[in-house]
Amino acid sequence: MGEINPKIAFIGCGAMGEAILKGMLLGNVASESDIALSVPSQKSQDRLRASYPKAAVCGKNEEAVQGADLVILAVKPQMAHKAVTAEMLETLPKEAAILSIMGSFDLAKLHALVPAHAVIRAMPNTPLAVGMGMTALTADDAVTEDMKAFAGTIFNSCGETIWVDESAMEAITAISGCGPGYFFVVMDALADAGVMAGLPRALAIKLAAATMAGSGMMGLKTGLHPAQLRDQVTSPGGTTIAGIKALENHGVRGAFYDAVDAVLKQSAALKK
Repeated sequence: MGEINPKIAFIGCGAMGEAILKGMLLGNVASESDIALSVPSQKSQDRLRASYPKAAVCGKNEEAVQGADLVILAVKPQMAHKAVTAEMLETLPKEAAILSIMGSFDLAKLHALVPAHAVIRAMPNTPLAVGMGMTALTADDAVTEDMKAFAGTIFNSCGETIWVDESAMEAITAISGCGPGYFFVVMDALADAGVMAGLPRALAIKLAAATMAGSGMMGLKTGLHPAQLRDQVTSPGGTTIAGIKALENHGVRGAFYDAVDAVLKQSAALKK
């Protein structure tokens, strides 16, 4: 990796890839002129050229990785073998590191996909699009400390990061990787309940979203156990405890246990 201006190639640049790109540029982690973006469709290429005029936008992955220090694999896992072609591997600089955001694609599969390259695996989540992402990172022993630091800087530009052993990645996927999906369901349900109670739809959604965001921030800022924070808003014989009792009666805790268990089972099936 270059000391000052590493060359970075994105293979794929969908919603998650572009969110990472925007975070990097806004955080001055990289300059637009040091970025190459490879996407297959002409429509996507045209849009990216208009949005990032100084970046190199192309339709062939082998063109994007020329001279790259870091290659970010931002395609869906099922597209991995189509994206990483023999032509791309021939063009890929030997010293280039690979950073993958492909879920259920572990380090062993990444090594088989891009042999002889240092590999970093990342599990970001969609809130990184608004600078509130939570990203878990793991790497093989061949990744240099400089590259690990740079990878951390990339994701710190759009949220928080944590380095973990790979053995934790599947559980992390089930909690923070998939978690936004769970919370959007809860947000939608709470907003629907607000509409049923007589609130306008837009107001109900805003109240639900702001309340969820604020509650999460309280957990992060105070460091208190969720039960302690719950107790602060739960008066004896009051309204909140009545609502919590209803949630418990409907098995809200068990539903989250089952959701995480379902993710783990699906992830194991996708690995086969």
